[in-house]
Amino acid sequence: MRMHVNVAVIGRGMIGSAAARHLAESGTSTALVGPLEPAERKNSQGPFSSHPDEGRITRIFGRTPVWAALAAASLARYDDIASRSGIEFYVRSGCAAVFPDASTWIDAAAGYDLDAEMVSDEWLLEHTGIVAPPGNEIAFESSPAGHINPRRLVAAQAKLAHLAGAHHVVEAASRISRVPAGYEVGGDWGSITADRVLVTTGAFGSELLGVQLDVERRARTMLMAETQLMPSLPNLISVAPDERLHEIYFCPPVPYPFAKTCLKIGGNMVNTRVLKPDELVDWFHTDGEPAEMEALENSLRALLPEIDIASITTAPCVVTGTPSGHPYIGFVDDGIAVAIAGNGSAAKSSDELGRLGASLVAAGEWTDTLDPSIFIPQFG
Repeated sequence: MRMHVNVAVIGRGMIGSAAARHLAESGTSTALVGPLEPAERKNSQGPFSSHPDEGRITRIFGRTPVWAALAAASLARYDDIASRSGIEFYVRSGCAAVFPDASTWIDAAAGYDLDAEMVSDEWLLEHTGIVAPPGNEIAFESSPAGHINPRRLVAAQAKLAHLAGAHHVVEAASRISRVPAGYEVGGDWGSITADRVLVTTGAFGSELLGVQLDVERRARTMLMAETQLMPSLPNLISVAPDERLHEIYFCPPVPYPFAKTCLKIGGNMVNTRVLKPDELVDWFHTDGEPAEMEALENSLRALLPEIDIASITTAPCVVTGTPSGHPYIGFVDDGIAVAIAGNGSAAKSSDELGRLGASLVAAGEWTDTLDPSIFIPQFG
């Protein structure tokens, strides 16, 4: 394969596909490099991605003003992305946050266009059927909070990138090399060259970089409970009823490809397992951690005691975390940048994260009004 572009984006997940769209639509010659979702997860050697799923929470309020800014910018573009691609991926359904400091979530989103308020345990139970863990504040964002289908969002971004002229290399990259023309991105399929490279590979791809980023690859288990549609049920992020978990989240029931309607619940264990790069593939060949499955089911039944669960399916996931809790967006070499490490909060904000990575690598320097020090990659 003979191809030279201004920017090669490695990783065709939510951030990478967004970055490729922003680059291509700005007139930058772009290649989006990365494989499709494996047809059979347990038989694949990877790399794996974070978007093979049907429901992710989207909201503006949250833990920090930075995350609120990233989310608000992304949500403002959802309708345009869906309209121009012809692919719908966003449903407004509301989101409740149940924490001792939930009021700070609304404070962090001050100045943005959202409908959010503090509510009581009684209000939450009456309007949603959720039994909140006692002794906490409850913040509720009714709009524009909801959930997105990450598979469909990636498809929409990739389609718009293609329509804007981006090249698609539907293969995994296994190396980046410095060459006279810039950088060579290659694999068993051959190679392309680019002036600059943006790496958006999540937990995978550490071998592509000449440095070791200070990240944790945190093993997570997702539980999909087969049940009926619940039109009045919002998304939830909450302290966990089961003491083995720090917190949980769930998305309302949505259709899944295996012909079932499922509510998805996940969380983070008190004793989180941190994976090494060479342990990732084996982890994705499992169905998750049995103790975490049990803790998630216990939490779900405590939060929704009236739920009727017909069956349960589980799957592994990995959250890539940083010490700051914010993503890395910056150069790690003269012409190689990263937009990586979503800390479990990137899906809703992926379009803005992709835009920031795209503008950085296109200009060769930070051009946004957000403080770049927030996103500087750390090495370890």
